[in-house]
Amino acid sequence: MTELCQYVREHVERGECKCGRCSDVGNKPDPASHTADLIFFQTALRGQPTRDQFERLTREHRSEFGDGCDPLDGLEHSYLELGSWIGDQGMALEYMGLGHLLGVFDLLTPRTMFPGVEDEVALELAGRGYLMVKARAQAVAA
Repeated sequence: MTELCQYVREHVERGECKCGRCSDVGNKPDPASHTADLIFFQTALRGQPTRDQFERLTREHRSEFGDGCDPLDGLEHSYLELGSWIGDQGMALEYMGLGHLLGVFDLLTPRTMFPGVEDEVALELAGRGYLMVKARAQAVAA
């Protein structure tokens, strides 16, 4: 397991935030900063991950399947592409959630791109790759 994958495993919990101080548990989306909705599942932070460490490990990551992907380049990258880069689609989704919660990425999902979309349509669109991240300007500039 790569250092990046290990970092993601250590700092992501599948499911809602359990800090006890926020109100985004259940169907309450406010504040949105503790839980990332990845359509297939939600993720929350665990431990004390840092943006700097996440970005450093992302820059250092070398894929077994080629290095054609740079998640910090400011372009949109789907979980399918990131799954190939990181080696596992589930890990790619957790990576996307962690990066979003750390403020590195904007998360683009069927729910953010098509407000009001029905759950079954959102799931179908996500399965087709309409689940992406795009690095925020400060991550691209670093």
